[in-house]
Amino acid sequence: MTASIVAATFIASDGDYLEAVIEVGGQRLHVMDEFGGGRMAAGTQVQLELWPMPGEMDDWDAIFRANPGREKGLRRLDGWRYLALGIVTQVDPVICDCGLLQLENPFTTHDARCVGAYVGVTVARLDACLA
Repeated sequence: MTASIVAATFIASDGDYLEAVIEVGGQRLHVMDEFGGGRMAAGTQVQLELWPMPGEMDDWDAIFRANPGREKGLRRLDGWRYLALGIVTQVDPVICDCGLLQLENPFTTHDARCVGAYVGVTVARLDACLA
């Protein structure tokens, strides 16, 4: 998957490589702290790279049923795990535009008919490091 650079507000951290909370575009995100958040004051503005870590491959039918509302964004499932909702913009490799994130190869297909389909894929962990 591919990193996205974002302007974020630091909220809190449990320590390096543990869970941190940041705010991006008005949305609170729970991420793995790879940016030293434990040494920052709450409210600090920071440029971060968000790295979505893929989970187990979702069931094909579930991927294409998961986004009936045709949304783009991240829906927190638990911890730092998310359902990334978006639209397939290309195949070979598959790219999904999920608004905040562009996911590369969240699943594999060569079928160009998938372009324009709204999907939902699981992100096992969202890592954040300094940009």
